[in-house]
Amino acid sequence: MASAKPNFLTSFNQHYETAGTRLDSCPTCHNGEAVNPYGRAYLGSGRNFAAIENLDSDGDRFTNLVEIKALNFPGNPDDHPQITSGIVPETPINVTEPSDNVTPEQSTTEMPVSNTTEEQKSPGFAAIPMVVGLLAVVCLKRRYVRK
Repeated sequence: MASAKPNFLTSFNQHYETAGTRLDSCPTCHNGEAVNPYGRAYLGSGRNFAAIENLDSDGDRFTNLVEIKALNFPGNPDDHPQITSGIVPETPINVTEPSDNVTPEQSTTEMPVSNTTEEQKSPGFAAIPMVVGLLAVVCLKRRYVRK
């Protein structure tokens, strides 16, 4: 079993008040000997817990912060808050590592999170002239080839 550096685990517990809970353990950032997606995101953020709170490191549709508050491991997609009353969680940003092009002056916590699912927009009437134009080109080309 991997052993987290005590200062990182202590910092996590102080930041989220999780000392003595199930998150006060190695699986918060590790899968056995390997670093899990949450651990990789943490390392990639420059060891900044707040910078990765709005990410969904393990791809289970729950942000890291939601999982931590529910005392679920944010790096394990099989360990997530229970869905009740038929409510399906919104899709958060599914990123395991924060953006590389963030300057020190920018906060990575300002990353926009959409809590609504965007519907794919129909091309509508804007596509009609394009389709008519393509059909005209095809017809003219056929006429030209036949002559």
